[in-house]
Amino acid sequence: MIAKKILIVQRVITPYRLELFAELCHRFKEVGIITSKGEATGALRLAPYKKYLEKHNNLRIYKLKSLKIPYTGESRSTSFFFYPQVIFKALKYDILLLEGVTNLINNFYLVPISRIFNKKIIWWDPGYSRLVRSKRRKLIDAILKPFVRLSHIQMSYSSTGEKYLKNYMGAKNCFTNLNTINTNYFKPIQNEINKNIDVYSFDKELINLLYVGVVEKRKKIEELIIHVNNLNKEFDSDRFFLNVIGGGNQLDFLKKKYSSKSIKFQGPIYDKSKLKNYYFKSDLFVLPGDGGLAILQSLLYGLPVLCIEGADGTELDYIDNKDYILSSTEEIFDRLKSISSVDKTPYKNYLNKVSSELWIENLVSQLK
Repeated sequence: MIAKKILIVQRVITPYRLELFAELCHRFKEVGIITSKGEATGALRLAPYKKYLEKHNNLRIYKLKSLKIPYTGESRSTSFFFYPQVIFKALKYDILLLEGVTNLINNFYLVPISRIFNKKIIWWDPGYSRLVRSKRRKLIDAILKPFVRLSHIQMSYSSTGEKYLKNYMGAKNCFTNLNTINTNYFKPIQNEINKNIDVYSFDKELINLLYVGVVEKRKKIEELIIHVNNLNKEFDSDRFFLNVIGGGNQLDFLKKKYSSKSIKFQGPIYDKSKLKNYYFKSDLFVLPGDGGLAILQSLLYGLPVLCIEGADGTELDYIDNKDYILSSTEEIFDRLKSISSVDKTPYKNYLNKVSSELWIENLVSQLK
């Protein structure tokens, strides 16, 4: 255990992040987490955290009052949460793990003040995964570069992100720590996952597709649905079936417009044993828009993923078969139309490659 206290500064502490960060309690004297109240639904939904506080006596979660600032980015609308009182919490900790570009509004003052008080700063950032670097992004990088340089360590979501941080954001002490989730759930079911892979057989007359994640415009789920419907028209059959699992601001609209015997909306499913069955019964996970951790979760269940390059950069690290990484959402139709087989065997024992224990060890090793 490191005899120091670490503070993780997030816009919102989401369920998948909280599961991961709670594991740091076994490695640090104290773990603090900064969060706003977030939003009612979607990607910025605040995780219920009472049970984690009861389980870990060295965990502190600070839900701060904040000013919500809507922001429209290149691929999505999101929100910043301004909470300047965070500085008083930060001064009580030895190490700060900062959500990078997506929390820039607080990092502008938090980074220089923390340096003055000799706090160790880790800048945690996805980098930039789009194929073409926009003028807006160039401006953001120019603004952020001095603050990135003030941080002691830069931790990237992916190898693509590491290159970007070094080339365009001023990172001097950067390493890749693949963006992950808490993988403890997958340990006791690893044999079950492997068995499911062993008995799997592909039926080209009935191809089950799966999407699990937030149902928002940036995820391009409507485009995927249109592709599935057009494929079924092309083959004059219900060859393709799509399950959409998750909640979000587009769910009701899409459900009302597209629900059919080939398109099913299951809503959010939080029971992992129930969710597991959807992964096991599917042939392919399709991510038509933004995303990253959805890729990892699917592969951990042994289900191959078809996605777009630039989902968040991690796809190039996670997906072994690069034929499953497309240049655009428009290519999904032709890729699915030509599919003749699916091989799940490369993802047997995938946990060994991407465990959250490895993520934690990589982080801790940078602080020794």
